[in-house]
Amino acid sequence: SGGGRRYRPETLVTLADVGKDPFGSSNVPIYQTATFDCRHQDAYDYTRSGNPTRHALEAAAARLEGAERSFAFTSGMAALSATLRLCKPGDWVLASGDIYGGMHRQLMHCTRQS
Repeated sequence: SGGGRRYRPETLVTLADVGKDPFGSSNVPIYQTATFDCRHQDAYDYTRSGNPTRHALEAAAARLEGAERSFAFTSGMAALSATLRLCKPGDWVLASGDIYGGMHRQLMHCTRQS
């Protein structure tokens, strides 16, 4: 939106593409459901594989960062797993010393390269 006009980040956040909400919501609704009725739409079936709220968050984050896409994960371990799949042997991962114990074990014992 904006036709090339450069907006400040606080304005970009308010310009989230809500899409066609059947109730005319001015903000993105939070869909707190595990499953979706597939008889009338085919975009969403199970919330872990896709959710309109998460897709709106990803679109807003990409817009704020000037990126083509962004990804939101349902857990930190899911984010770590996706990140590690991008790494090649010899790459380094920089992590905080007080990360979640499961992440620490994953990094230090399961995927550590010598």
